[in-house]
Amino acid sequence: MRTDIVKEGKVVVKVPTENKYEAAVFYNQDAELQRDISVSVLQAWQTLTKKKLVICDALAATGVRGLRYSKEVSGIKEAILNDHNLLAVKLIKQNIKLNKLSKCKANWSETNKLLYSGKVFDFIDIDPFGTPAPFLDGAAHSIFHKGFVGITATDAAPLSGTYPTACLRKYGIKTIKGTEFYRELGLRNLLTFTILTFARQDRAFIPVLSHATTHYFRLYGKVEHAGSVEPLLKQIKTLYYCRKCLNREFGSVREKCQCGSTFETAGPIYVGPIFDREFCSAAIEDLKKRDFKQKLAELELLYTILNESDSPFYFDLDFLAKITKKHPPKMDIFLERLKSKGFVATRTHFCQTAIKTDAKAKQAIECL
Repeated sequence: MRTDIVKEGKVVVKVPTENKYEAAVFYNQDAELQRDISVSVLQAWQTLTKKKLVICDALAATGVRGLRYSKEVSGIKEAILNDHNLLAVKLIKQNIKLNKLSKCKANWSETNKLLYSGKVFDFIDIDPFGTPAPFLDGAAHSIFHKGFVGITATDAAPLSGTYPTACLRKYGIKTIKGTEFYRELGLRNLLTFTILTFARQDRAFIPVLSHATTHYFRLYGKVEHAGSVEPLLKQIKTLYYCRKCLNREFGSVREKCQCGSTFETAGPIYVGPIFDREFCSAAIEDLKKRDFKQKLAELELLYTILNESDSPFYFDLDFLAKITKKHPPKMDIFLERLKSKGFVATRTHFCQTAIKTDAKAKQAIECL
């Protein structure tokens, strides 16, 4: 396997030089922004807990993520960089040596075999190519009862409703195809699956930061004991969606929308908060101190999330204008119109032309 050396953050890593989709060991350069944010997020968590962390990069590939945690996050006691691919493990060992990180250990194992080995981790990062579904039971089993978990999903199409059958097969969730809020729908589907999976292991996965960026979803959650599961379950409901008037309702069993059209249903789906403002602020404060190449874009993303409304499912202004055949106003004007009527209204990181608001679809359309 031919390799090249790249610098990312404070580490240098050997990466495959073959086409990234054909390489025996996968390195996604486009995910550097996500990994930068992960560093600040884990540092924020370590600072809040004041604990020496034993961490696991469960699907490490080149090891870049685990190496960066070890090099750039203070308070890391031990880092297990695991992969089932022997070529990856050999490359990880070279990268550990290259960066002189004695606290890192390369591990050759099938991921779930490691997660069910009896070892307990303070932080587990699940970053697969595709769905994380096969690994979340193992993560819930091996995480410390006051631990922290990061999860990536790159199979955005099934989660977002493009392939409803695949979503049902992989995640056990009925979704809706072709909604205008598909990115948030996908992220909340992933979050629902994660919460329910952890609940089976008597663990509460409480989201502290969630984002959808390009083709992937990323979740971070603190883990609490079983007593914290019930409040999460109360936030898991059925979504009723009217394609004609864009009305969204939750929980109440009904067939017809107030406009007379038949509701489409999705769920079960978590409709509670997807981030914690105090934690997001802590991650932002750490990120401000970093010298990442994409720092401005990363801060813009986190500030947008910090200021987002908690109301589930955004409204796309262009889509509202299209179905009503009206010319869309400027975003700031639209937001002010909603706020003047007493509604919460904010921009959202999910879509540049969308807003989050506690207004109903009819009320939002009236503000056009």
